[in-house]
Amino acid sequence: MPASPLTAQQLNLMASQIPTQPQGGPNFQHEHTNERTNGHGQPKYRAPVNVELLPHHPKSLSGVSFRSFCLGNSLGFTALLTVLLIWKGNPLWRAPFFISALSLFHFLEYWTTAHYNTKQANIAAFLLSQNGRAYNIAHSTALLECIITNYFYPNRHWATQTLQPYLLALGLSLVVTGQWARSEAMATAGRSFNHTVQMKRAEEHVLVTDGIYNYLRHPSYFGYFYWALGTQLVLGNPFSFLAFGFLLWKFFSRRIRGEERYLLEWYPEYKAYRERTRIGIPFIP
Repeated sequence: MPASPLTAQQLNLMASQIPTQPQGGPNFQHEHTNERTNGHGQPKYRAPVNVELLPHHPKSLSGVSFRSFCLGNSLGFTALLTVLLIWKGNPLWRAPFFISALSLFHFLEYWTTAHYNTKQANIAAFLLSQNGRAYNIAHSTALLECIITNYFYPNRHWATQTLQPYLLALGLSLVVTGQWARSEAMATAGRSFNHTVQMKRAEEHVLVTDGIYNYLRHPSYFGYFYWALGTQLVLGNPFSFLAFGFLLWKFFSRRIRGEERYLLEWYPEYKAYRERTRIGIPFIP
């Protein structure tokens, strides 16, 4: 026979036996609790709140919501403005396109981390202020070059009329391919991916060699390198294109050498893996 349903008195008795002070670790703060009631305004039990989720903390839910809201609005507005300017034949459409690409990139950095590497999903995963001043200066300079060139010199181009549509198509292809490669790399690596270089191997870290890693050793770097160059081709920025190419090559070349020293120490099989794969960035073996 099926068990008879519990009475309200029995339910309240069971709820009263739940500890009001959680036994959680350092991520739980006892004075921050969500208090539930039994329908009569009387406390029934208290649920602990993870301190890291509170405002002004690394995984602040309000902070994540605010940044996602801003990036979503930025993406929507600039995408609409891009379409409008293209429809009107205004070459300045490239500027809002660049902001759209940046907004989507930073949102996907967090979303992919949250979905495939939840433990590392914090505000820093947006990469909005974690890349340093040089990162912000580079993108601001690229945007400024685009606006100045297309506003004051709309009839001057850095390529012939014949090459322009091909360069634009190539740039758009690199943006899409680069974004896909980076997001795919983060998804495939899962808990083994981190935005900062790890000097100590964590328990959950494994050598990922399947999926996109079966062909490229550092696909996230490959993706960002070509994504960045693609944006400059779309913008029609000859100076920023050359500057981005040189600075990113220098940065990734140094970073990859440093990372691979640790990988060779942690994984004996990494040497064979390195010999059969490539990085995909010119002149970085």
